Amino acid sequence: MIYMPEEIILLENAVKLKKKLAKLLYQKGYEQAKISKLLDITQPMVSNYLYSDERFSKQIHDYAHEIMGRLQDNKKISFSSCICFSEKKGGKYFLANKNELIDQEKQKIIDNMNDAFALLKGRNAKSIQPQVKMNLAMAASDAKDMDDVACFNNGIVIVDNMISSINGIRFGKSKHLAQLLLYLKQNMDVNAIMNIRYRKGFLGLKASELTSDYRLAKDEKNIDILLHKGGFGIEPCAYVLGKDAKDAAKKVIKLIGGKNRA
Repeated sequence: MIYMPEEIILLENAVKLKKKLAKLLYQKGYEQAKISKLLDITQPMVSNYLYSDERFSKQIHDYAHEIMGRLQDNKKISFSSCICFSEKKGGKYFLANKNELIDQEKQKIIDNMNDAFALLKGRNAKSIQPQVKMNLAMAASDAKDMDDVACFNNGIVIVDNMISSINGIRFGKSKHLAQLLLYLKQNMDVNAIMNIRYRKGFLGLKASELTSDYRLAKDEKNIDILLHKGGFGIEPCAYVLGKDAKDAAKKVIKLIGGKNRA
C-alpha cells in the first residue's frame, strides 16, 4: 500500500514533534513500549524524550495535538525520511505539491502511460524522432490545468535509434504538450498526445493542420494526427492524438510499420 505524505517538516522539527508526541502519549496513559512502537524510536529514547525540558513552538504544539486526536480515532501514524537539496519557501512546514498527490484517476493515467511505454519500448524510432525530445502526455478526463496532465519526465530516451527508457512519469511537466492537449480537449474527444517528426504519409490515419499559434486550422473531428509547419527557430512537428496514451502509442507504432503487442 502507498501512503501519501500529509505533512513534511525539517529533520530538527521532526525530532521536536516526536518529543512532544511522546509526552502527550505518556500523559494519556500509553506505556513506553507502546510509545516506542508508535513513534519508531527505541525505548531508552522515549525515556529521554519524556524527561526532556525542551520548550515547543506553537506549530509543534498544535500539530502534535492534531496527531493525538487521530491516534485516538485508531488511525495509524508513519514517519518517513528523505533528503532534499533545497528547502521550500513559505514557512517551516509544507505539504506536497498538488501535482505530486496521486488520486485514483491519476493512478489509472500512470498505469496507462506505463502500458503505452511498454508498447513503444524497443521500437526503432529513426523515422519518427524529432530534433527536440519526443514525449507522450495524457490528461485527466476533466483536466483544467497542467497539474492534470501527465508526461514522461524529461521525455523518451532514444539510444541508437531505439526507444530505450523513461525517467518516470510526472504531472505538471512538459508545458508545451500539456497546454496543447488542454486546448484540444476543448474542441475534440482526445486525452493523449505524442510529438514525433514532421512527415507525410500516414497509413490510413486522418491528418489535419495547426496554425502557427497552435490552433486548429479546420473544424474537424476524429483527427489522428495534427501537423505544425514550424517557424523561425521552431521545428516542424507532427502530433499523434489518442483517446488515451496506449491508443496514441498504437498509432505511432502503425506509423513506423510495427505490429502492436497484445
